[in-house]
Amino acid sequence: MGYSRKCPELYCHDGNTILTMRKSIAFLILLCLSFVSKAQTFTYSGYVYNANGTGAVNVPVKLYKRTTPTLTGFTSQTNYNGHSYYRSTGSMTWTAAKTACENMNGHLATVSNAAENNFLFNTWPSGWIGYYQDRVTGYTYSEPAGGYRWTETKVTDGLSADYDVSSYTTGSTLTDITSSINATLYNTPTYTSTGGKYLAFNGTNQYAITSNLASKFSSTAISVVAWVYPTGNGVIASELNIASPSSGWHESIIEITGSNTLRVGFWSSSGIVQLSTAITLNTWNMVCITYDGTTMRGYLNNVLFGSTNFSRQAAFLHGGNGQQHFAFGLSDATNMGSGAYGSFRLGVIQFFSKAITADEIDRSFNLYAYRYRTNQYTNWNPGEPNNSSNEDYTQFVGGGKWNDLANTSLPYVIEFDYIVTFTPWVLHQTVYTNALGYWSVSQSTNPATEWYIQIDATSPVSLLQQSDLTSMGSVILGLTPIKSLHWNMYDVNNDGRLTISDKYYISGKRQGRFPSWISTPSSAIYTSAQYNALWSGTTNLKSTYPGSSSYTINSPVSGGSLNLYIIAPGYAGQVNY
Repeated sequence: MGYSRKCPELYCHDGNTILTMRKSIAFLILLCLSFVSKAQTFTYSGYVYNANGTGAVNVPVKLYKRTTPTLTGFTSQTNYNGHSYYRSTGSMTWTAAKTACENMNGHLATVSNAAENNFLFNTWPSGWIGYYQDRVTGYTYSEPAGGYRWTETKVTDGLSADYDVSSYTTGSTLTDITSSINATLYNTPTYTSTGGKYLAFNGTNQYAITSNLASKFSSTAISVVAWVYPTGNGVIASELNIASPSSGWHESIIEITGSNTLRVGFWSSSGIVQLSTAITLNTWNMVCITYDGTTMRGYLNNVLFGSTNFSRQAAFLHGGNGQQHFAFGLSDATNMGSGAYGSFRLGVIQFFSKAITADEIDRSFNLYAYRYRTNQYTNWNPGEPNNSSNEDYTQFVGGGKWNDLANTSLPYVIEFDYIVTFTPWVLHQTVYTNALGYWSVSQSTNPATEWYIQIDATSPVSLLQQSDLTSMGSVILGLTPIKSLHWNMYDVNNDGRLTISDKYYISGKRQGRFPSWISTPSSAIYTSAQYNALWSGTTNLKSTYPGSSSYTINSPVSGGSLNLYIIAPGYAGQVNY
């Protein structure tokens, strides 16, 4: 998969001299400085006031969000092979950059092949890539080069069951870490906690059978991904409709046969339709078989080795009892050439309810290959990695070559496993003003997220009071100096005058004779500037400042604030909404 980070200004033009100097400088900087990665937070706040300046209570404030292809703090979008890439305009430590990328639902760029490496280097000159040395015990860590892995994300779309031996410790249960539809181990396959963490099936009597997975499938579409280390002939995986050996519906779907041949297949109406390729025994391999409803494809170590079209029959649809089980290592009379108990090590086996794509297969390979020292694409500079200063992280240097560095600060490239486009605006949160009219929002954010805020003028729930009629009467009688604001507050019949008819109308609504104003909205939003103009004016400005049913804060800047007013015609005092 492609992610890359490239390094800054320095290039290796003279052997390892500049590289060594740069590493030393970086290491000295790290001794002096610490880099702290802080999650980004979007905040905004404000007040909503009534016409008399008191707090408007319970006014809804809505926060909307969407994803944007224009990322603040990054170069413009560049797409390759169905993925979107951006390079940061600033610098971060590798660990901070990894966190920042994941907070944006992306990851530091990974590289699957020379073409992808050339794309990244030809697009940007330098920076961090997502290749790092994982020091987890039990996998393949050793200095200077053991345990390097990609910051790849797990493929979860359509993932129905995931039997990852790294979650196993002891006992007869192999846990499905996705759906908890666990598998039962029979005759004690041997667990090893080093060399990648695996279960070894002896080719004589050891096997496992899953619980019923029928609920995870709705069609014949399927994918099976297995990390295996075959040591001899036999069945690696088979499909059943009964959780017992060789009864009911059963057929081998992944198998090793003579002459070191890998065979994969699914059942049609007349037998197993299969694909085959040579495989090297006593080495780790990722085997994948997919079926999309028409075409079956076989992959070995993320390379397609064959495809064929046919109509698959599945155990849960065609086996008669609606059940879908899978077995690992179980002998099977319905086979592709061997049928014996499987002789292999199992690291991971996953089942998907869809045909995963070639890109998803590539991502899966990059995610797990480090566990088993399986060859991945690398492009190290001569003499690298060398761990000269406790260096666990990878950057581009001259000519697209890679160099390991300590956790210093560099630009980085973020990769998304899809083309980033604008997503629809969605309502993310609604908050309400408190007794003082105050509101605030605080949400985790990232450069791929845009926000806007909408404040709506809703109908009051407060009842009109005698005091409201008294205040309006004082305005009519001239006891209260007239302000432009009073037309917006009391001209409820919308005739452009403040008269006794408005007072009668307010009284009638107070007594329940009118459920709402006929030609006047129940409330309206005003900016502070509009309110101030109404407060200082002495003529009817209602047509100039009619207010609005809602107010939108577009592209709000985090940390900002805004005060608004809401006027509910007929009300003189504090209003609840």
